[in-house]
Amino acid sequence: MQRGLRILLIAVAVLAVAILLAIYAFQMPLRTSKPSQMPLESWQANLCYPDLKASRLVRMSISVGAASEERVVEELIERLKRPETPDLSPALPTKTKLLSVQREGEILILNLSEEFTQPDFWQGSDVAHLRLQALVYTLTSLPNTRAVKILVNGQIPEALSGHEELSEPIEPDPSLQP
Repeated sequence: MQRGLRILLIAVAVLAVAILLAIYAFQMPLRTSKPSQMPLESWQANLCYPDLKASRLVRMSISVGAASEERVVEELIERLKRPETPDLSPALPTKTKLLSVQREGEILILNLSEEFTQPDFWQGSDVAHLRLQALVYTLTSLPNTRAVKILVNGQIPEALSGHEELSEPIEPDPSLQP
């Protein structure tokens, strides 16, 4: 009889532990597994570089694999600093950093580091116009983008080379159609 009582007590104890574990499990939030990376999407864009010798823009169609528009813009900004061919000039100073990207309707707002306004890079009104338009044409090749607004450290910068006003969003100059 004592053995039967012992088995019964063990069974009750096991049942009590099982009930406590079940209660604890129901109180814990469910963990959902997060994918290690967001899926990459293929974005089509046109990189535009200034050809300062010919006073024109040169367009190159590319495909960028990225998970978000912000990542695509980061990639385009980096590529605009270093043209793939030596006869083309960079559209941005090499030390320029993209601090943030926002979208307001069809306007892409870039917040760039102060290196963007490096005076010797924007030498002369024609050079400044070509380089700025290379940036604008590149970014307006993204879907639903009509113009680009440029901020430097969150503020509206002074005109580049004294001629390229940045207080309003900039649209592509149709006379420079690459």
